Amino acid sequence: MRKKFVALLLIILAIYASFDALLPDKISTIDIDTKSFSTERALTHVNAISQHPHYVGNDVHELVRDYIVTQLKSLGLQPEIQEGFTISKWGNLTKAKNILARIEGSEEGKTLLLLTHYDSHPHSSPGASDAGSGVATILEGIRAYLSEGKVPRNDIIILFSDAEELGLNGADLFVNEHEWAKDIGLILNFEARGSGGPSYMLIETNGGNSKLMNAFVKADVQFPVANSLAYSIYKMLPNDTDLTVFRRDGDIDGFNFAFIDDHYDYHSALDTYERLDKNSLEHQGSYLMPLLSHFSEVNLNNLKSESDNVYINVPFFKIIQYPFSWIFPLLILSIIAFIALIIYGKRINKLEDKEIYKGFGAFFSSLIISGLVGFLGWKLLLFFYPDYQEMLHGFTYNGHTYIWTFSLVSLGICLIIYNKVYKTLNSASLMIAPLFFWLVICTIVSIKLKGASFFIIPVVFGLLSLLILIKQRKPRLILLTLLGLPVLFIMSPFVKMFPVGLGLDILYVSCVLIVLIFGLYISVLGSFKHKKRWSYLIL
Repeated sequence: MRKKFVALLLIILAIYASFDALLPDKISTIDIDTKSFSTERALTHVNAISQHPHYVGNDVHELVRDYIVTQLKSLGLQPEIQEGFTISKWGNLTKAKNILARIEGSEEGKTLLLLTHYDSHPHSSPGASDAGSGVATILEGIRAYLSEGKVPRNDIIILFSDAEELGLNGADLFVNEHEWAKDIGLILNFEARGSGGPSYMLIETNGGNSKLMNAFVKADVQFPVANSLAYSIYKMLPNDTDLTVFRRDGDIDGFNFAFIDDHYDYHSALDTYERLDKNSLEHQGSYLMPLLSHFSEVNLNNLKSESDNVYINVPFFKIIQYPFSWIFPLLILSIIAFIALIIYGKRINKLEDKEIYKGFGAFFSSLIISGLVGFLGWKLLLFFYPDYQEMLHGFTYNGHTYIWTFSLVSLGICLIIYNKVYKTLNSASLMIAPLFFWLVICTIVSIKLKGASFFIIPVVFGLLSLLILIKQRKPRLILLTLLGLPVLFIMSPFVKMFPVGLGLDILYVSCVLIVLIFGLYISVLGSFKHKKRWSYLIL
């Protein structure tokens, strides 16, 4: 009983750690060392900028521009205004007014660009998060950096672009018409597509990401939230930022940093100072300071690459990465190991065909029922609450409650179904089905969506669990629990990330992920008594 309690506690702590590692849990005060980023100081800029909507053409827009210029001058910089007409890809003709400043470095070479936009969305948005948070992050970050009194190796350009919300016009004006554009070696762009949550790092590049990722890891960011699956999906979506123009027109690489939760506030009158998540702003600062320190000193001429890396953030290790060239070898070795374990398990009578078939039935049933509950359940909610369809970006104010609810329902379904088939001696046989499905998924993504190939990591540990279940007469529960931690560390945040990032229409994906996670933990969760009671309690 004690071991089962410890196992359950480890599972809960692992899930907690997987989310705790995504975001700072406290903000830096105004009393912090002046050489450090202070979120409270940055918030004064957000408050000043977001009093009223400041879209291109209104009077407040000019006041915000004057405020930023004054702040740059107070830092000892010499800001300038670049203005000119551009036509965006959407066909609008706009006169953008970019705010520029430059910090001279000690050596010749490529420059580092800090980028965000200062206009708000035209539809009555005060723009506290999008992108007042970006303006505040850069102003406070540069203040902290300059207070150290050192001269950077590379020049640092600061660009607060204009008319981003109308069609990336300011970025277009700078990239194609300003003489500084040809000097840029790397860009750090700060954005928001909501008012809270972790800030995700997304790479913009025309080539491979390997050198950019290696450099990012060397900078040693404290709370990195990045994965190559999001990178692959982002490249497929129509979403653009200012950085897209730099990549498209100037072949200049860079990093986007954007928090995307609570995006019912995005581009609305709710994007206010009061609703901005202060921890999200702290997260932006925790990216900027180490990256500014690192990239202001290293050679920016050699960041281009033709090769890509698979990467994923995990608690305690920050970022795990490996080259795309490892994808198929890891997959093939895992498939060979899976087949070998089945042959070995059958030879010593630890795997039984009948129990394996039961495992396939249980897993497939859990997968289908949970997926249908997620898909049809959301459709039913839209029927009863048609106003949900008017919410921006398909995410309701109580969206997180729905994610919790559907996830728990899926867990309850798994417990009910596996209660009928689980026996103490058939754990190894029941593991075959989930491992098979995981390997099928890994095979598909290795061909169609290589960025998701880190899914193989939980599979490798699942195969180790299967080996222990086959070899040991009484497998150690705590060891099996520890071998399951990678699937919790890696996959738990995705249960929340998918519907947050892509809308509640894909709640069924969260349900399916719960079943996939449960499948690799069947040897642990299946050993708990009273699974039916647990399922009723969870439901």
